Amino acid sequence: MINVVYKKKGLKINAVWFCDDVDNIINKSQADFIFLHGVYIDNYKGAVINKQFSLITDLTTSSEEIFKQFSKNYRYEINRAKKENVDCTSYSSKDLKNNPYLLNSFKKEYEKFVKLKGIANAYNDLVMEQYIESGNVILTKAFKGEEDYAQHVYVYDNKIARLLYSVSNFRTEGLDSNTIGRVNKYLHWYDIQYLQNLKVNILDWGGISSIDNLNGVDKFKKGFGGHECSYYNIIIGKSFIGRIAISLLKLKWR
Repeated sequence: MINVVYKKKGLKINAVWFCDDVDNIINKSQADFIFLHGVYIDNYKGAVINKQFSLITDLTTSSEEIFKQFSKNYRYEINRAKKENVDCTSYSSKDLKNNPYLLNSFKKEYEKFVKLKGIANAYNDLVMEQYIESGNVILTKAFKGEEDYAQHVYVYDNKIARLLYSVSNFRTEGLDSNTIGRVNKYLHWYDIQYLQNLKVNILDWGGISSIDNLNGVDKFKKGFGGHECSYYNIIIGKSFIGRIAISLLKLKWR
């Protein structure tokens, strides 16, 4: 389980991932809001509840079997990327804490990437600091020489890892987009093997928009052979201020 607390605009927010005992967390939390990520029960009265679809890969399966689940084209591109002198590396929370430039560099690249792609997924500095402090973040990178091709950020505990942010370098002049695409797939394959070495059981691919109507990003993720699943992301107002804010938010959405 990941369980961190951070402040935003003077309000205390409790972010929780991969929790099996949600009621206990709710009862003990002293925060104004509780953000529950990836829970399977949606009967929390007065909460804001969003259903999330995603893809998961069973990392307890052998790497060979997982690789076979990839599309034929992905397997070809990954094998080709291996021959192109691309390096991959990983950074633990300790590495990111001791070398702040690593995450700052990722953040700048990510903000450019989502703006270019029109993706509405804001980077959350405040909570990331707490995830790193609690030792629950991994950053992986594919690069050639001094040029970064792709980077991925995961939140994880001892059982589950979830892809939180991903960025590919499609902007640098002289870099071929097909090469970048191959390298990004190669980095995902590196990530899978790295997480297996950490004894993580499940890889969550970070959500998809729908199971029945996949968009471009969804189809990209599906090429790695993950299995469809669904769960809930829930925001609960715990304090008086938190409950009022949640009620106003629900009223606005109606």
